[in-house]
Parts: sequence; C-alpha cells; structure tokens
Amino acid sequence: MGGLDPRLSKTLTVHALVVTGLSLTHSLRARGLRRTLLFAALGNAIPVLGELLAVNVLKLLRHHVRPQVGGVPLAVALGWYNVAYGTFAMMENILNVSGLHEVEQSRALAPAAALAATSLDLLLDPAGLDLGLWQWSVDGPYAADVEGPSGKRGVPLLNFAGWLGVTTSITLAYQRLGPVVAADSGGVGGPEVGRSAALLLLSYYLPAAAWAAKRCRRHYLLYSAPFSAVAWAALKERPPTS
Repeated sequence: MGGLDPRLSKTLTVHALVVTGLSLTHSLRARGLRRTLLFAALGNAIPVLGELLAVNVLKLLRHHVRPQVGGVPLAVALGWYNVAYGTFAMMENILNVSGLHEVEQSRALAPAAALAATSLDLLLDPAGLDLGLWQWSVDGPYAADVEGPSGKRGVPLLNFAGWLGVTTSITLAYQRLGPVVAADSGGVGGPEVGRSAALLLLSYYLPAAAWAAKRCRRHYLLYSAPFSAVAWAALKERPPTS
C-alpha cells in the first residue's frame, strides 16, 4: 500500500505543472492578468479545501502521488485547476457563439462547465484508482469492477457530488467577483480559445482513454461522452470568414 512508482509520481507532477503553465498563459491571453489571478486563486483554493476535508477530516481518501502537503499531492491540486479552467474556457467559448442571450449564457455557464468536468472524472477516477494513484476507505457503487490499493472497490458517489459542487462554486465565485476586480479589457476571445483549452484537456483524457481501451473497460469512455462532445464542439469551431 502506498508503493506507487516514484517515476509515475514525477511524471504526473511534471505534467500537471506544464499544463498549469500553459493554462495560465492561455488565460492571460484570453482574459488578462487580474481575471487570470482570480480564477487561479479560486481554482486552487476551493478544491484544495475539499481535498483536505476528504483526506484529513472525513478520512475517505488517501493519495499516493508525491510530493504532497497535508495529504494533497501537488499534481492533484493543480489538476483541479487545470480541469476546472479548461472546461470553463471551452463552455464559455461554446456559449459565446451559441446565439443565446448574454444573461442565458451566464446562467448556463456554471452548470454546463461543472457537468463537463464531472463527466471527464467519470473516466479519470477509475483509471487513477486502478493505477494506485489514490484509494478510498469505503466501497463505492461507481466503477465497482475496479479495486484500489486498499482493497476497496469502486468510487463513492460523494466524489462526483464534490466535483459538481467544487467546479460550480469556482465558476459562480469567478462570475460574481470577476467584474469587481477585472479592470483588464478583453473577453473570451475567438474560437481558438476554446480549441486550445480542449487540446490542453486532451492531455488528461487521452491517457485515461488508453487505459480504458487497454483494460477492456470501454464503458467508461461512454460515461465520459459529455466531456468528449464538449471538447469536439470546441475543437471544430472555426473563426468567421470575412
């Protein structure tokens, strides 16, 4: 238990750091410094608080990826931000070209981004459990065919409630606080903003999809289809021709 290959820990941490750097650069170009700093603060603080609660208070979860602080790995903390920001940027761009009224776009953004992020985790969480990246202290009804390092099977539904709640909270807080602190000009940008966000998230999706194919657990690809649909919609957007 807890004997995760240090090379895998290093690879995951480096990947998270690289994607975070690219996500911050993406955000700076799309929405300016102040909005970037606001989303980064919310996108790290809110999930980390949730992780600390699950790990140290509820004792439901234990991570094996290193390095970590307070039981929360750096790769996991950054991963929350990367997925939350990427799904937010994709949905923001898709809704921006949807023809919906601005008020309707604003109302739809938080639940749509949260559903896309949670759908991605329907694939990521079983893969991570099978690879020994983390373990649960109780059996869960989802992915009951996957056994973690603790011998417990599946993922508790509280995990996905957490994903919905955390990612919704990040977006709603950003929407409420953003206009107050954002003196930067600039909006969501053109279709290239959604495409580049989708490409960044593919670095999470594709390895997990390869795991599902290799382990003959392709049903998890079906469960994550909402995320795939959002990513495809973002990737196929093209700038308007003049």
